Amino acid sequence: MALIEVGRLCVKIAGRDAGRECVIVDVQDKNFVLIDGNTRRRKCNVDHLELLPSKADVKKGASHEEVVKALEALGIKALPKSPPKAAKPKAEKAEEKPKEKKGLLKRVKKEEKPKKSEKKAEAKA
Repeated sequence: MALIEVGRLCVKIAGRDAGRECVIVDVQDKNFVLIDGNTRRRKCNVDHLELLPSKADVKKGASHEEVVKALEALGIKALPKSPPKAAKPKAEKAEEKPKEKKGLLKRVKKEEKPKKSEKKAEAKA
């Protein structure tokens, strides 16, 4: 019996989704599988999975909705997916003041100061 097969129920033991249930959706090679369920749908190393004896009835490449239904059929509550974050509207500014460059201000201040050679010329005069 091959433990690494499509539909095998697993628990992630490493990464951000550690402790969450997932189902193998596709076997890529002997080390990597595609998982989905209460985790993000992504390629995963089999060393980061704890394979469980249960098997869900899903086909290779099943959609997220099919995987969620299969998890619920096994008695595992599917976590709700968070909606994609919408871009926040930019607040309109009443008046924008033009920004002056810091380097330019420094140059102006340097030009206002008399140079050392000018100081010596004034001292001799």
